[in-house]
Amino acid sequence: MPAPQYVPLQFQPGVWKNGTLYQARGRWFDADLMRWSVGALGPVGGWRAWGDDTTPVTNVPRTTLPWMDNTFRRWIAVGTYANLYVYDHAASLYDITPLEFTAGREDADPNVGYGNATYGFSTYGDPRPDLGIPEPATIWSLDLWGEDLVGCTPEDGDIYQWDTSGGTPTSSVAARIADSPQYVTATAVTSERIQMAFGGVPSGGAEANRDRRRIFWSESEDNTDWTATATNQAGDHTLETEGDILGAVKVRDKQLIFTTIDAHTATYVGLPYVYAFDRVGEACGPVSINAVAVAGPTAYWMGRSAQGFFMFDGYVRPIPCDVESYLVSEINQAQASKVVAWHNTLFNEIVWFYPGDTVEVDAYISYNYLEKHWSVGTMARTGAMSRGIFLHPIMFDADGNPYEHEVGNTYADTGVIVALGADPVATTSTSDAVIKVTDAGGHGLEIGDTVKLGGATAVGGITAARINILVTVASVPTSTTFTADLGGANASSVATGGGSGVTAIYTAGPTYVPYVESGPIQLGDGDRVLSATHLIPDVTSLGDITTTFYTRLYPTDSDTTHGPYTMAAPTSVRFTGRTCRMKATSDSSAAWNLGVPRLELQSGGRR
Repeated sequence: MPAPQYVPLQFQPGVWKNGTLYQARGRWFDADLMRWSVGALGPVGGWRAWGDDTTPVTNVPRTTLPWMDNTFRRWIAVGTYANLYVYDHAASLYDITPLEFTAGREDADPNVGYGNATYGFSTYGDPRPDLGIPEPATIWSLDLWGEDLVGCTPEDGDIYQWDTSGGTPTSSVAARIADSPQYVTATAVTSERIQMAFGGVPSGGAEANRDRRRIFWSESEDNTDWTATATNQAGDHTLETEGDILGAVKVRDKQLIFTTIDAHTATYVGLPYVYAFDRVGEACGPVSINAVAVAGPTAYWMGRSAQGFFMFDGYVRPIPCDVESYLVSEINQAQASKVVAWHNTLFNEIVWFYPGDTVEVDAYISYNYLEKHWSVGTMARTGAMSRGIFLHPIMFDADGNPYEHEVGNTYADTGVIVALGADPVATTSTSDAVIKVTDAGGHGLEIGDTVKLGGATAVGGITAARINILVTVASVPTSTTFTADLGGANASSVATGGGSGVTAIYTAGPTYVPYVESGPIQLGDGDRVLSATHLIPDVTSLGDITTTFYTRLYPTDSDTTHGPYTMAAPTSVRFTGRTCRMKATSDSSAAWNLGVPRLELQSGGRR
């Protein structure tokens, strides 16, 4: 028998999904919750609820902004289509929505589908022509005027300010900035302490005169003075562009201003002109102003209709994208205004969360801007902020729940909160502290699901602190009861109780399981095929990772599945083919890395 061959399963970092599966030879072709960083491949960091019983915001969060005021209090502003909120550093939530605020749209209205033409126009199921006026989802434009929060939405049009000097905002709300422009699209504060307003009309002007290409700016250090005089720096300018202004970000001491089709800069030059405006990019408008992220001296963004990615580092440049074709086929174009970008400063990544085959955001793509590779995955995050003011990145789901990210390796969102009624807890063992919890409404749980109890008092020798933690369901005796093992010894006999205020947060899952899947590996040439007999692992933790192999004789064949195999040293496998692909996954709560495993191959003869 000829000596076996050993083929290293080594692939370039990042995911490539721009063509056929066979074209992905030597590349990773699919992934979820995986990252490549400084040569290592492993799952992204996990997440947990921010705070023990944090109140979620009402409606879908779209924009977030963290900051610290002059007394070192930390805040997070959160904007929805109908409200403006702030969390303080203790995760207490306050509604600071202006009294006169006009709500916008939670979902985009593309105005090109059902109901937007006469009966009989076109045929069922065919794409409609690009007619009508699309209306994007409402997005707050937020910035800081010193320690105070300022912001606006395009649908309301007024610019508001919330004064932090009042302390805890038990009764204070944001109020309109006096004499500021109206019917504006967005606002921004420059390095010169000048506030800009994009679109709109001067204060008191008519909405019919709204100019979506016009830029207003205030006097320096006074955002209530917007009237230009010979002795102040207030002024205005109309951009020469065919697009509508979306907003701006601060980068390289300039304001990088985006329209629906191009990009401009505003550079401070002092009196008499105050700002010089230059077009720096064409055919590069972002899909939404939230789709722009700034990393140091560079801005990154997703182009309209997900057609192209761009960066600005003094010049606008396109970014080659290894997953662009996949993104274009997956994104819900009608709801693309919900795309939100996040700068993960821990791993030099820009992450874009986007709506896939649903109305709401449920997926992401990421770009490592130092190592120049891409990844894809599923995660439902509608608002995101980088670490800095807070120790961990904080992101929000569509239900308004905030999470700390890059913490541990568990991947479960907050579930449904259910009040369990009076005394629902019962200890059922005197030795292993198993608790039994009753939910009269039915819980729908399975073994392995997780539940977080809250508000239960001590029962049968188990302390309240020991009960009110995240537990794993051990058994499901009935549709209304489940047991969970708290560990340790129960000091007394069987008992019932827990009090009248017990709640349970039911989280079915792990909802998310990290995995990575390769493109094909050539095992044979011509009519000769090879048989795999063993996998030689290269991992940080044997037993936590499973692998599955998919073989084909021809590129257009259907896959034949082999496995899954739990990695051991070595792992016994049995399959034959001309090409094979590998998938590695783990639902372990421990961190793990996948290196360069090898396949042991024997000649399998001819086909």
